[in-house]
Amino acid sequence: MNFWLRPGSRFIKELIPYLAITHMQRLRFRKVAVGGTFDTLHTGHTALLFTALNYGRKVLVGVTSDEFAQAYKAYKVKPLKVRFLNLRSLIRELGGSDNDVIIDVINDPYGPTIVDPTIDAIVVSLETLPRAIEINNLRRERGLRPLYIIVIPIIKDGFGNKMSSTLIRDRTGTRELKG
Repeated sequence: MNFWLRPGSRFIKELIPYLAITHMQRLRFRKVAVGGTFDTLHTGHTALLFTALNYGRKVLVGVTSDEFAQAYKAYKVKPLKVRFLNLRSLIRELGGSDNDVIIDVINDPYGPTIVDPTIDAIVVSLETLPRAIEINNLRRERGLRPLYIIVIPIIKDGFGNKMSSTLIRDRTGTRELKG
């Protein structure tokens, strides 16, 4: 179950009255943004991308550069080229095409979302919702209209653990520390 947030909402308390279940309202946006490291792909990534593909005529996927990813990850991420190829393969499996999906490198937490006036919405998880609110505040400061925020739930494994690349690496013994 997803929900979207009314652009212009400034605080979480203010957001609550404007939550709407998206399966009740089939909005379609010109361009939807989504971003991440996309290191070891998992069901959380699938949900994020599937949602973006369903709500956007065009989807802009920001993938963190190797340098940016290594600045905040405790382990060595896969090379950008490998992450791009894996991501493109998953997007095709989900029905996306090269005509509908733009994959680009980002070197900061915002990418083009704070400067591109053609982006209408952003897909995030509950965990990254604060970043989307920050993006909207920065857009307002720049004179851009805020983005609709489409929120997906945090996906958990069968034991109640949040799905993440780190969890998969820990469970499979493939976690390499930096350095």
